[in-house]
Amino acid sequence: MSAVSVVRRRLAGDFEVDEWGFDADAVAAFSSVFGLRWSIEVSGAALLAQSGPALLVYNRRFGPSEPFVVARAVRLETGRQVRVAGAPDLPVVGPVLRRLGAVLHQPDEIASVLRAGHVVAVGLGRTPSHRSAAGVVDVGSIAEARRLGAPVHPVGLIGHEHRRHWRVAIGADMGSDWNGREPDDPDVAEAVRTAVAGLIGAGRAGK
Repeated sequence: MSAVSVVRRRLAGDFEVDEWGFDADAVAAFSSVFGLRWSIEVSGAALLAQSGPALLVYNRRFGPSEPFVVARAVRLETGRQVRVAGAPDLPVVGPVLRRLGAVLHQPDEIASVLRAGHVVAVGLGRTPSHRSAAGVVDVGSIAEARRLGAPVHPVGLIGHEHRRHWRVAIGADMGSDWNGREPDDPDVAEAVRTAVAGLIGAGRAGK
């Protein structure tokens, strides 16, 4: 399906979306456009299960590319769609981003998406001053994943805004490291942040 036909169907109201607003046809149609914008090298994709819920925790700076990069990397390597937490609850912008797979960054919505067996990506706090830094992690999102028994994977993104090439390193599920700890234990969140920082550092060292 071409991008033009997708737009025409949108205007005519002839399309289907899931309960969170995701439009698979639109993502498939615009995949080639995303390919022109980002060239992505991925490692660790085999660590993700082919089905079932998973939470990906990735680093962010202040550019807009990271959510698109992590979603495209997983889709290209595994065929799985990623629901990126962070859609603004605003007219026009929010619904458009939901069509591309975004969901609200709220524990109840993240939990509902995980319960449905989807992959959800949650960004760390933004870190503008240091490219190798990993920002603050959202404890609530990790807690929801742990309550549901969903794998939690650290993801390190290495790239520059306005440049095309990015590297995405996906780490192993960290769930088995936390047996006996409460879902919202802050030490768990810190362990994820540290793992993301490690992936970033290793990726930069290997350039």
